[in-house]
Amino acid sequence: MKNGFPRGVQFTPVPNPLLASLLEEIDSLEELKVVLRTVHGLHRQRKVPASIAFDDLFSDRTVAAMLNASGHQLEEKVKTAIESAVGRGILLIVGAGSEQPQICLNTEPVRRALVRQGVDLTHTTRKSAETWADTEAARPKQDAVTFYEQNIATVTPLVADNIHAALEEHPEDEVLLAIRKAAEANARSWNYIAAILRRWAIEGRPEELDDGRDGATERDLQEDRSDEFYEEYLKRQRARGAN
Repeated sequence: MKNGFPRGVQFTPVPNPLLASLLEEIDSLEELKVVLRTVHGLHRQRKVPASIAFDDLFSDRTVAAMLNASGHQLEEKVKTAIESAVGRGILLIVGAGSEQPQICLNTEPVRRALVRQGVDLTHTTRKSAETWADTEAARPKQDAVTFYEQNIATVTPLVADNIHAALEEHPEDEVLLAIRKAAEANARSWNYIAAILRRWAIEGRPEELDDGRDGATERDLQEDRSDEFYEEYLKRQRARGAN
């Protein structure tokens, strides 16, 4: 790749601690490679909670090449890397006692979604029990449909279906923040909200959510780009001949 990344190259969001404090802590290159490949595989699913099986990693040609291993040796290297990442709190293993345990990213939206599905995280991994013992905290902060109706417009059946579909692909706090951004830009259209979510899927999770602020209720004027994005959105709509 001598000419660099091509135009329109896709990006995979990576939790900031993985590129900071955890990067300092991880002393195994194989663990880091497996974790990054796992994050990539999870992100491609575009849903919450995303999960992959160990077999997915065992059969991944990139994993085999980067670990320079195959067969039983490959499986042992992958398992060792995943277990170490679980111990650091980076990943979760759900259904550890089943034939096909699933690997998930250990983030708050994922944990919340798993709890809503009835998964008991206190019995998944040591780290998850320490970081997510309170199932009450897994309840949604605010129903996205209600939030849309309060800030954008009356919810039609089509809009309700779009919101529910978005919640399958994006973390709930991102959907709430996108709705708020649309309201602040006075862009009262689901298409605008969907465009924001698509942008975040490409560029990465908005910093105000990663920093722990509640995007549905707080505003950081320095980071708020809704006006800029709205102008860009209108230009694209005019170019397409939209009213």
